[in-house]
Amino acid sequence: MKIAATFRWNDRKHVIVKHGFIKKAIALLVLPFLLFSCEKENSEDVNQDKIYTDYELFYNKNEDKTYVVARFKFGGPTGTNLELTNGASVKFNGDLLTYNAFYVGHYKEYAGKISSGTFVYSDVDGNQFTNTTPAMDTVAFQPGFDTIVKSQANTLTWIGNSLAANQSVGVFVGSWTWGQDALFYQNQSGATNIVMGITGLSSLALGTSTVYMDRANETTVAQGTSEGGKIRSKYRALNKVVQVVP
Repeated sequence: MKIAATFRWNDRKHVIVKHGFIKKAIALLVLPFLLFSCEKENSEDVNQDKIYTDYELFYNKNEDKTYVVARFKFGGPTGTNLELTNGASVKFNGDLLTYNAFYVGHYKEYAGKISSGTFVYSDVDGNQFTNTTPAMDTVAFQPGFDTIVKSQANTLTWIGNSLAANQSVGVFVGSWTWGQDALFYQNQSGATNIVMGITGLSSLALGTSTVYMDRANETTVAQGTSEGGKIRSKYRALNKVVQVVP
């Protein structure tokens, strides 16, 4: 059973889940390039050195909530989902993360904004891996951004710092009609905007759409198994309702 839609941004590393861009498809958020499946195995049953780790700290300003997810895969980022068992555990800032089938990972949510934190993963062999999230940078829409002209390229300049190394901004324009959506991505160091080209805008319906914008900072884990892993911080701006015009 598939529970998430995949949007392949330039770095191929974002799968969009619950708090995301297409709730009509039970999907959104700007995360790893695989399609998550409901199938999983127990971590105690696999070679501990072949476990790939993926950690995410995500703040959604629309809800004023922070989501923390740690995912474990056997053999790499596209491998079998794992639930930590038989004494294996993962904590965030000292809080135990429990397995959540919807997120296909170990999960916890918090009220308010948590902009940084540390994951500590312990496997069944007694090995411990500690990783601190990269800096979370904010992003917001310009107050005057209220219209998208479908027949021409549109430059969306955000409020916030220019992109640094390992940072990216993703923009999703969505309506309630399936297929009438657009996704844009920017990861060039120094960038302060995204150009929404007419090819990407061609599928949009005229009228009201909601625009979502995420800013991510993703790096390789400092401590991990031979399979390695990724760790990211992500910030979602307040959504913006716009009019799509010819």
